[in-house]
Amino acid sequence: MDDAPFYVESRWSGSEAAPSVERMRELISELNVRDEEHPDAWLIHSSSGWGLTLDENGYAYLSDADCKIVAHMQNVLADQALQLWIRFSTQGPEGVNAEPWTKGPRYISPEEIALRQARADASLLQYDREFYDQLGPEHETESCKSPGCLRGHVKYSVLCRIHHFEQIRNRKCPFDH
Repeated sequence: MDDAPFYVESRWSGSEAAPSVERMRELISELNVRDEEHPDAWLIHSSSGWGLTLDENGYAYLSDADCKIVAHMQNVLADQALQLWIRFSTQGPEGVNAEPWTKGPRYISPEEIALRQARADASLLQYDREFYDQLGPEHETESCKSPGCLRGHVKYSVLCRIHHFEQIRNRKCPFDH
């Protein structure tokens, strides 16, 4: 991949060296699907080391060779995003300098941060619940080996559901039943 003039890091399928314009269009269209864990895709111009990132919220970010966001642009539609990538892939940062960039990274409001945190917390709780439920019922025939615990142990463990969860996840169990 080092010999390619550019490469694209797609949101789900990894790096691609110098994909075609049609493939870049496909990768950009993937951003129409919400996925907070994989919200963006980016193109790296090999000779300059600069990057142009696109995200699912219609933002474009211009990053220097140290991966520092130097500018951003909002309301970037798919056709415009493709044109940005095409010019950037051949000309690097000089190819997109005339665009209406705003200096620095975009401002993220405290409300947006709180909303993202709430979604992340809900997702983690669901993930934890699925794991906790997979531990199965506690067998009362033998007690949990955690000191002072009067609960039974789960299959394939010497611990109850709560203590097994805490041992594996290395944090307090959010469930008590």
